[in-house]
Amino acid sequence: MKEFKEESLIVKTGMSMPHMDLHPETFPLFQTTTFTFDSLDEAKQGYKDMAKGENYTYIRTINPNRNALGEIVSLLEHGEKTAICTAGMGAISATLFSQLHAGDHAVYSNCCYGESLEIFRDILSVNGVESTAVNMADMDEVKAAMKPNTKMIYTETIANPNMVLADIESLAKLAHDNNAILVVDNTFTTACAIKPLDIGADIVVNSMTKFMNGHSDAIQGAVTSDKATCKKIESMACCLGTIGDPFQSWLVMRGIKTIDLRVPRQMSNAAKLAKALEANPHVLKVNHPAVESYPQRELAKKMFKDDESMTAMMSIVLPDDQELMQKFTEKLTFAHYVPSLGGLRTSYQQPVTSSHSHMPDADRRAVGITPGMMRISVGIEDPEDLISDFLEALKVYD
Repeated sequence: MKEFKEESLIVKTGMSMPHMDLHPETFPLFQTTTFTFDSLDEAKQGYKDMAKGENYTYIRTINPNRNALGEIVSLLEHGEKTAICTAGMGAISATLFSQLHAGDHAVYSNCCYGESLEIFRDILSVNGVESTAVNMADMDEVKAAMKPNTKMIYTETIANPNMVLADIESLAKLAHDNNAILVVDNTFTTACAIKPLDIGADIVVNSMTKFMNGHSDAIQGAVTSDKATCKKIESMACCLGTIGDPFQSWLVMRGIKTIDLRVPRQMSNAAKLAKALEANPHVLKVNHPAVESYPQRELAKKMFKDDESMTAMMSIVLPDDQELMQKFTEKLTFAHYVPSLGGLRTSYQQPVTSSHSHMPDADRRAVGITPGMMRISVGIEDPEDLISDFLEALKVYD
């Protein structure tokens, strides 16, 4: 059979379901709680077929929209199966709760999404799971944190919000040498930039609320792995009530069909904007792997195809003058404050106000998160317009 490109397969994948003879141009929304059977024998057979993924009974247990979306995510991430959850945090929670048990130890990034930190620090800890936060950019520190009972290394491909890059290949080898697994949150990069399963990760999670949907109108998460692992995670999500619903799955499926058109443009725009801001004297620091001052520049070159295929996310550090930051944001035409990321329009947020507001100030500063930091999610606008808009707004610091 002819080998087709990913861009074509995304459009084709997830367009059929068992027992459906119709061929609609767009996959239907199955807005129902249950599927019915005409007799007891038919119901018994239906449950048997459901166990094989070939029929549907109760929508929380299994539904066509979730399955169809999961097929596309599995295609993108090169996994065997994908569990679709209510949100990115639903995907992360179901993964951690299903893989870690009392007496286990986990090593996790000291700078990742704030609520991910809270799960390790405040929830897993009171349930007998020990964990150690480390700087994922320092492999010696990661190695020193490993214990005989370490079962997992957890990281983001690029940390939120200081953009620290994880050496996935090296982390995978370290995990496997110690009989542990590597879990990677790929939200900031997406499979358009890197496919962690191809370079050693065991489980990949994505907040599909962000770039994978891309339209700021749906909340969902995904966990991609081998079939056995994914089934275990999916069962946990069912018990927790964090399994994806039909309507959100339908919305995200609509958005993900254009991911190979949207995200490459956003990544390219981000690289151009980052380089322009690095040259501006009012910007104290630019955190993006495409700039020459990026501390892990050589690792970035190794992991990604080129500068414009890395990530659409970045952060900058401005002088810690909140009055001037306010004036700067007022001058921006395109970028606007959004307490999320990954939409079509360029947005920004202040981590100390939003994503990392619950983190103690001393801990934030230890990983480089200051009140002067602004996290930027770059959109699909014309790159020259974006650059000129930011540079004009920065003149408030003159």
